[in-house]
Amino acid sequence: MISIENMIDREINIDEHWNFGNSKEYKMHSLHAYPAKFPAFIASKAFAYAEVEGVNVNAVSDIFCGCGTVALEAKINGKSFWGCDINPVATLIAKAKSATYDVNILDQYYCEIKNKISELEVAEDEYSKTNDRIRYWFTYNSFVELYKIKRAIELTVDIELYKNVFLCLFSSILKSSSRWLTKSIKPQVDPDKKDIDIQHAFDLKYKKLINAVMELNDVEDDNKIIIENKNFLQMEN
Repeated sequence: MISIENMIDREINIDEHWNFGNSKEYKMHSLHAYPAKFPAFIASKAFAYAEVEGVNVNAVSDIFCGCGTVALEAKINGKSFWGCDINPVATLIAKAKSATYDVNILDQYYCEIKNKISELEVAEDEYSKTNDRIRYWFTYNSFVELYKIKRAIELTVDIELYKNVFLCLFSSILKSSSRWLTKSIKPQVDPDKKDIDIQHAFDLKYKKLINAVMELNDVEDDNKIIIENKNFLQMEN
C-alpha cells in the first residue's frame, strides 16, 4: 500500500504535456478576474486526450464550475455543458463568458447605458444610506459613479443574456475602483489610493468584451450551455 510517507520518497514522473498550453487563451477567459482560475489549456487537452483514447465526449459537467473556464472551453470544443457553483459572482461570470452575443445588440445597449448614465442624478443621501461595508471600501465619488453605471444597466438592458454580461463588466471594475490596496491578496485598505476614472475603466472593459466576442466568431453555437447558481451537495437530482 502506498502511504503519504513513502510517496515522498517515490519518484513521480511528470508529464510536461499537462504543464503548459500550446497556444494563447481566448480573450474571453480574462473578461473578469477570479481567484485560483483553472488553466484553460488543461480542459482542451483533456478533451483531446479523451478522443485519442477513443472516448467520444459530447457533454461536460462541472459541479464546482467557478468562473466558467471549463464551460467556455467546452463551448469552443463543441461540447454541451452543465455546471453549477454556490458563488453567485462566479456563475454570473461563467454565464457571461460562455454565452453568444450579437455585437450590434451589444453596441446598441452600450450606447443606451452611456446615455442613461449622463442623465442620472444620485440623491445626496444615497451614499449615507448604503451598506457600511460599501462606504468602507468606496469613496463617495467612486460610489456615485458606480451607482450610475449599475442603475443604467438595470434601466436599459431588458434581455437577461445581455444584462448578465454588462453586470459582469460592472463587477470586473469594482476592485480597482475601491480602496483595496493594489496587488494585495488580503482585504487591506490603501489610505493613499486615488479614485480612478470609473467611466473610462468601464469603457475599456467594454472594448475588451467586443474584442473577445469577435475572436469567438467562428465558434459553433449548436451546443447547450447551462450554468446554475446552486450548491451541488444540496441538489436532489
